[in-house]
Amino acid sequence: MSHIVIEGALTTVGPLSIAMPEDNDWGGFPVMSRGVDEDGTPRKTGYLPATTLRGFLRRAVVTRDMKKAKDAGKPYTLQRAYSELIGQDSESEKQAGEIDLLKIREAREKSPVIDLFGSGLGVASRLRVGHFLPRENVYVLPEQYPGVRKDLGDTDGVLGLLSDEDAAGYLGRSDANSRRAAAESVAKSLAGKIRAARRKGEKTEDLEAELAEAKKLVEKHKQEMGDMQVSSRTLAAGYWALPAGLELIGRIVVMDARERDLDMIEYGLDRLSRSPVLGAQSARGCGEVEGVFKVLVEGEEKKQVTIGGYAPSVVDDF
Repeated sequence: MSHIVIEGALTTVGPLSIAMPEDNDWGGFPVMSRGVDEDGTPRKTGYLPATTLRGFLRRAVVTRDMKKAKDAGKPYTLQRAYSELIGQDSESEKQAGEIDLLKIREAREKSPVIDLFGSGLGVASRLRVGHFLPRENVYVLPEQYPGVRKDLGDTDGVLGLLSDEDAAGYLGRSDANSRRAAAESVAKSLAGKIRAARRKGEKTEDLEAELAEAKKLVEKHKQEMGDMQVSSRTLAAGYWALPAGLELIGRIVVMDARERDLDMIEYGLDRLSRSPVLGAQSARGCGEVEGVFKVLVEGEEKKQVTIGGYAPSVVDDF
C-alpha cells in the first residue's frame, strides 16, 4: 500500500493548556515563529505539539494490546512495555549503540506498534505526525487564566466538621504561617538595608545580627507549621491556554502503509473521541477537542473520521 495521508482539523471545545518543560513568556506553553511582519519581525503563534496527539494514539493502542495480553495470561514484560509504550531501548541496546538489520526486521514483524511508531535507536517510525496550528495567516498566542486554590479555613463550616484536636492543630499552624510570613518580610527588608549600607561603605554588623535573628524566627515558625509548610493559600492554580473555539490544522502521514496501520490509527482516534481531552488542566475545564480527519490514499479521499463529544467516532467510507 502507498502512503496514507490524514488531514486533520481539531477544534478546541474548551481552552487548550499544554505544559512543556521550557521557560518562556507563556508559562511553558509551546509557541513558534510562523511567517514575518512587513518589517521582517517573526510572528508567533501557539500550537498543539505533534507529540501530544502522537503520544495519545500510541498509548491507546498499546494499552489495548496490554489488556488483551494480560487477559490471556501473557502480560507484557517491563522491557516490552517500555519499548512499545514509550519507544525506549533496552539497556543492552543502548550500550551497543545500534541494532542490526535482522533485529530491526524481527522487531517490526513481532510488534505492529513498533513497526508503525518506531522504537529507540534502531526502528525508525513510519508514522509522521505534524504540529496542529491555526489556519494559515492566523496567529493566536496563549492567554493566562488566573486561579487560586482555597485553604481549608476559606470554606465556611469546614473547620467545625473536623475533630477538636485537628481544628486546633490547623488554627495553630495557620497562625504560625502568618508569623512566618511576617518574619520573612522583616528578613527581606533587612537584607535590602544591608545591601544599601554596603554600597555606601557603612557598617552592617548590627543589621546582619538582626537579619540572623529574623531568619531564626522564620525557621522556628516553619517548624511550628509542620506539614502545612506549603500553605495551599500560596499555591497558584493559574495556567496558560489557547482559547476555546479555535480550529487547529495538522496532518498525519503513514509511510509505506500496511493494512494494519490504519486500523491502529482509527482505534486511537476512536479512543480520543470517547475521551476527547488533550494536554493539561483537564480538571479545570481544559483540553476538550472535537474534529474531523480525512483519510486520503494517493490523493483520493477514502473515508472520514469524526471525533468528539465523549462518544464513539463516526467513520464514513467513500
